[in-house]
Amino acid sequence: MFRLAIALLLALLAAPAAAERDLSPIPPYTASYEANAMGNTLKARITLNHEDVQTRMAMDAHVSGFLRILGRFELSREALMNSRSGDLQLVQSRSQQITPRRERKVETRFDWETNRAIGTINGERFDLEVPPQTLDFLGSLYLMMQRLESGALSSEGDRETIQALERDRLREYRFEYAGRETMDSPIGRVETIRIDRRTDDSDVALSAWFARELRHVPVRFDYEADGRVFELNLTQLEWHDPIIDLTDE
Repeated sequence: MFRLAIALLLALLAAPAAAERDLSPIPPYTASYEANAMGNTLKARITLNHEDVQTRMAMDAHVSGFLRILGRFELSREALMNSRSGDLQLVQSRSQQITPRRERKVETRFDWETNRAIGTINGERFDLEVPPQTLDFLGSLYLMMQRLESGALSSEGDRETIQALERDRLREYRFEYAGRETMDSPIGRVETIRIDRRTDDSDVALSAWFARELRHVPVRFDYEADGRVFELNLTQLEWHDPIIDLTDE
């Protein structure tokens, strides 16, 4: 059960005609999600804000239920990105993971003149060469939303490869357009696009369903590990102006 709680937290570390597309920036929002497994509940919140030419995306998650007897299970992430001409460039990336067994805090800044990621893990410094357009989890999630908004990912089989920085190591992920699905949600049935994230050096898989009506905000995440699938569903969406509360009747 301890391993399952960690797996749920780590899961949060992804077309109409062109004339119909809204190519304005995805508006600021806060989305809340929930997953239930074996009497425990994972609650997560993702927030997007724009600051001039920069975009800030943050996520926090925690587990409640009988596992809380063992201690805290919490995860937070934050990414600050430059967004110019449709390209994303990480400026800073932060994450903190807390479990009863350990606590890990990672802070990274990016020097794109020298293509280096410079940071600390629990205060221990690292300095790593990274390729251009390297992203983290939140950066890759926002990039998928942008690609779907612009139509760069528009048909089944379309794929994008991303280098992602995870702590002090690089991992290559493939994000693939897996198809369209109409799904039930708290606001009724919505048309979604499923994006699958895969990598050759891990059996862990992540899928996300992005809702066209909601500017491609994800309405569901599936995390598959050890033969089990954990489903994280959208429960509330707040556009910072106006507000949509998906829990209201």
